Amino acid sequence: MFSYFGGVPQVLSPDNLKSAVTKAHRYDATINPAYTRLATHYEVAVVPARVRTPQDKAIVERTIQIFQRWFFARVRRRTFTSLFELNKCLSEHLEIFNNKVHRIFRKTRQEMFREEAASLSPLPASPYEVSVYKKATLSRDCHLVFDKNYYSAPYKLRGKELDLWVSSSMIEIYFEGERVALHGRRKKGIGLYTTNTDHYPEAHAAYADEDIQSILRRSKIIGRDVDRMITALLTGPAPYRYFRRCQGILALLLKYTREDLNEACEVGNRFNQSNVKYLEGVIRMRKGVLRKPEQAIKRKENPNLRGVENIH
Repeated sequence: MFSYFGGVPQVLSPDNLKSAVTKAHRYDATINPAYTRLATHYEVAVVPARVRTPQDKAIVERTIQIFQRWFFARVRRRTFTSLFELNKCLSEHLEIFNNKVHRIFRKTRQEMFREEAASLSPLPASPYEVSVYKKATLSRDCHLVFDKNYYSAPYKLRGKELDLWVSSSMIEIYFEGERVALHGRRKKGIGLYTTNTDHYPEAHAAYADEDIQSILRRSKIIGRDVDRMITALLTGPAPYRYFRRCQGILALLLKYTREDLNEACEVGNRFNQSNVKYLEGVIRMRKGVLRKPEQAIKRKENPNLRGVENIH
């Protein structure tokens, strides 16, 4: 809209719909966060119209009604096959409509706009990109989840609820109004990690963390091969990078025995594979190979069945 006008007005006066106003109030309305973000980008004030007071925007409301009726009357016999075709037709008719002489003011709407255009503020350097607002909690491994993928944020905010502004290409993470992380958005894949290693604590501090030590203690109890794999994952330059994977490895004990997990980790260590799905696949394969052969089914004699000798 602002690009069409070639500038930005000083005030926007929306209706009290939820996409603009979260909570209506005669004097101090609560503006929707996404709408506030747009207003901040264009440096424009938002003053919603009063509830059930159409006279606050009488000229606008009436003009939309006049254009709608006029446009529908002109295209009532046309068939549009795409949204692009419809938008093109709308743009063409909008120019015709704005250059029609107004019945009362005896000027065209285009001429009246030129008189007011000098009051518009210049457009910002970059256009506004629509973003979606979400909330997410930062986990112990310094990552939060959005759209089934993982994005990092500073370790000092672990356990905090963070604000996410997600556009088609970027994810901005905020805490108490301050941006703390910026990532490119992953549009494909599930369970992928986008990590800035600066968000992790220093290696020695992370290694001393109680969560890390707890996992290391559990791995020693389970067995040598499990301990070897877990220790290798958690003693690198960024221990929290594989924190969630280590939790997944230990979670396999909910379905399999210690012996099964140790044997799978022994294979994983040999081939440098520590993926949870790989380890579970090894366990399932070994169980299938080592399964006892099924015994032949013995049926009791049934007097109602005919023998083979009776079949011709």
